[in-house]
Amino acid sequence: MGLANSQYSKIMRVYGERQLKSYRELSERQERAYRKVPRLQELDRAVGEESVRAAEAMLAGDRTKKRELRRRISEIGEERKRVLLENGFPEDMLELQYICPDCRDTGFIRGKKCHCFLSLQRRLLYRQSNVEEIVGRENFRHFDLSVFDDREPIPEVNGRTSREYMASVLRFSRDWCRKFREERGNLILMGKTGTGKTFLMNCITKEILDQGFSVIYLSSTDLFESLSYRRKEENEEEQGQGEAALEADLLLIDDLGTELSNSFTASKLFYVINQRMVMKRSTILSTNLNFGAIRDTYSDRVVSRLMSEDYDIIPLYGRDQRIPS
Repeated sequence: MGLANSQYSKIMRVYGERQLKSYRELSERQERAYRKVPRLQELDRAVGEESVRAAEAMLAGDRTKKRELRRRISEIGEERKRVLLENGFPEDMLELQYICPDCRDTGFIRGKKCHCFLSLQRRLLYRQSNVEEIVGRENFRHFDLSVFDDREPIPEVNGRTSREYMASVLRFSRDWCRKFREERGNLILMGKTGTGKTFLMNCITKEILDQGFSVIYLSSTDLFESLSYRRKEENEEEQGQGEAALEADLLLIDDLGTELSNSFTASKLFYVINQRMVMKRSTILSTNLNFGAIRDTYSDRVVSRLMSEDYDIIPLYGRDQRIPS
């Protein structure tokens, strides 16, 4: 699990802006306080001078003088608090105010990411995933098995009903998400329109995002369009999506086969699938096509990769769930 350099830089810019804002606001408070109570400026100047002397004593190895100067700095600090309170100011008015006091708006505590950094990371990953809103509705918590038929047996799954089969799919998918950090698996969701492929994909997406991994969702059309931009000046946003498609911890390609297919899409699909396997990045594809149609639409090389042991296949059956029964 890792952030791309651009993502890390974006988060660190947030901390840089927070720090600048804190120093600017402190300067404004100091100006207001000094104007009303000049003694406060004298005390702050004295703290600065005594701190320099304490540092010099430490370098000189004069521990007695260092202890005396520290005691003096503490006394000045207490007087400063008293003067602030006597004049109606909060005692911490002349201290930096942090949005996150735990890391002091640096993002790290003893070299480890602070909880505020992880929160910013999670929000950024959600925002860049292209599914931020929909996964609030389509997730495992809202996976309702009761919408699936529990009467008609499905021959392809040994006579189990749609509800029984989807219960097993739900268990497998949750287990796949739990093991994602260690196994980094790949999935193909295959089935007719309306059998729940995109809904299941969104459920998995939310689980992986909540673990702090980077996820990118693209329809097959959007994927190939983003890969068609070769020069940055043509379309920077589209090119960025193309790069993210290769770098994200999990890439979701929805509705494979609905785009206008040609030799370009065939070669690029193989490139993306193969490159991500080499980089040990996970991919989930959803498609209405069977493997014969995938071979005819793309190539034998693509089918060979998708049918390898690196991919788990989840076929989905039943009626179109979007049409009321």
